[in-house]
Amino acid sequence: MLQKILEELFEFAAKLIPSEKILEAKKSYQKETGEIYEDDKSYNSRMALFLEWYLFDTYIEDESKTVLENLLDENSEEWGNDQLKTYKSITESIQALYLVKKVKDDNVKVLNLFTDEIYLVNEKDSRLIFRKNDIFQGRIIYFQQQFQFTGNFCFHPEKTHRYIKPEIKIISKTQIKYKKDLAKLEKLLAKENKKITGQDTQIEKVKEKIKNSDSESKTTKLNQSLAQLIEEKGRLLNNTEDLEKRIFVLKHDKIKVEGNKQINKLINKLAYMNLKWERSRQIEISDIYKN
Repeated sequence: MLQKILEELFEFAAKLIPSEKILEAKKSYQKETGEIYEDDKSYNSRMALFLEWYLFDTYIEDESKTVLENLLDENSEEWGNDQLKTYKSITESIQALYLVKKVKDDNVKVLNLFTDEIYLVNEKDSRLIFRKNDIFQGRIIYFQQQFQFTGNFCFHPEKTHRYIKPEIKIISKTQIKYKKDLAKLEKLLAKENKKITGQDTQIEKVKEKIKNSDSESKTTKLNQSLAQLIEEKGRLLNNTEDLEKRIFVLKHDKIKVEGNKQINKLINKLAYMNLKWERSRQIEISDIYKN
């Protein structure tokens, strides 16, 4: 079912996106992953990986949306609400380098090496595709209450793992810092929102006292207190607005967009190395997987 929906999306994108734009994207992709030829053993899978990269991981000019997200938003009238919801959920894919932890007949347990998150992925051919301790490039989509692969992979031989893991740590270290900063900001935002709630309660109490006051002097003092409370609330609102902006930058610009770009850059670099190894069996693999 997932494969059918992915094919529908790819076909829909091919109709809407000018061929010269796709060709330009392909050239850009092959600069990072190596030029693909039809006689390459991995030609079909690499072409499929290119399409996934272009739709799921390439951002349009303002970097707020990927190509696929933008296509869905601009053509939302093409589908019913349920279908559009399904398509949009698919845009939340997780491309990473995964380590195989356990293989069963109809599923595989994998570790996302960038985040240390573990996924139990539904895969009926798991024993044919995976072996324990494999490291591979793959994309997971949560579909119909299950984690599933798109079915396009790039496996890296065991001898390359000593090179790959330190490269992953460089990216993970930056992302861990961003996530710690995000947690601090979210904690501050929660405190400020709690203060605003308390301020609203105080404002309502003073308003009620003003309403029930028969003394002009008392009313004057209460109005002064009310003005101070409203001013303080304004300051708190400004603080929360600033925190929300900073949180958005961390979540979207740093963790999502920048993080995905860093991950893709490494994944594509490794794919290029893998292609060289696939073509040149006379070269030691350690002479290919190196900086």
